[in-house]
Amino acid sequence: PTASLNESDSKALLELLLQFKRQGMTSIIISHKLNEISYVADKITIIRDGSTIETLVKGVDDFSEERIIKGMVGRDMSSRFPKRESHIGEVMLEVKDWTVYHPQFEGRKVCDNVSMNVRKGEVVGISGLMGAGRTELAMSMFGHSYGADISGTLKLHGKEVHLKTIKQAIEAGLAYVTEDRKGNGLVLTNPIRVNTTLARMEKVSRHGVIDFDAERSVAEDYKNALHTKTPSIEQNVGNLSGGNQQKVLLAKWMFADPDVLILDEPTRGIDVGAKYEIYCIINDLVAEGKSVIMISSELPEILGMSDRVYVMNEGRMVAELPIEEATSEVIMSKILQSSAKK
Repeated sequence: PTASLNESDSKALLELLLQFKRQGMTSIIISHKLNEISYVADKITIIRDGSTIETLVKGVDDFSEERIIKGMVGRDMSSRFPKRESHIGEVMLEVKDWTVYHPQFEGRKVCDNVSMNVRKGEVVGISGLMGAGRTELAMSMFGHSYGADISGTLKLHGKEVHLKTIKQAIEAGLAYVTEDRKGNGLVLTNPIRVNTTLARMEKVSRHGVIDFDAERSVAEDYKNALHTKTPSIEQNVGNLSGGNQQKVLLAKWMFADPDVLILDEPTRGIDVGAKYEIYCIINDLVAEGKSVIMISSELPEILGMSDRVYVMNEGRMVAELPIEEATSEVIMSKILQSSAKK
């Protein structure tokens, strides 16, 4: 229930549940946000692969996040985020004075003179509250797939480019993993095989005719590489768990072989074990020299995975922080300070 809420709104909802409890009402909350579960729950039932693993009782069992994670993934996890050695190179993507207007409400800016960059082998996090303009920024850079009257400069490999269609963006080496995998990212009624190659079908076809053997080979390779749990690549993606759907979505854009990969809420709605695997995939990508821009509403994720953090608020970039200086308190203070100035 709190997946699309900011921290203050989430806290208000949780307090409401506790108020209902005092009034004698029973609530069942289903969430991957472990701190919220342990805050409001009297009992926590952990489910894995369709089966009940165990039920923890407050005051009797350990309610710590580490204990819950152990039940979810079946083992102790020494760290929520895999270690990475950063080898950061030249600037791969740079935007300057990027301004985007709302496509329906004339005169309303959703991105206001935004400037940012990402380097080779770097994970750059973009943090901010819901409605800050992070998704709008990402989609507008990705072939103007969102917005109106877009202006500013976009450079790839130091050269200015004009990417006015998604096709042009893909061909230039840009990819965007949407936050809405079910609505915009995947065709749920189609199998893994088809979804994996959708972004670059010309790589598995000739003269407009699909080479099904090549398509099957590509899908099998990514299924194995990303450890996607499925009986077959012919399985419709709508039948997969959220974490495995996310892996198929990542495979789709990895197959496109981008230089810069924009990940919008890459772990939303998936369990801790699947999150860790996604983080490992991100680390592998930057180790290959790819550049990753990661948009996330979860501050621990931004802080645990980024080399550098941009803070966005009300359509503007309000701070750029090296990861050594970035904390939850600093990020929130930057957001509050920028709101006060306005």
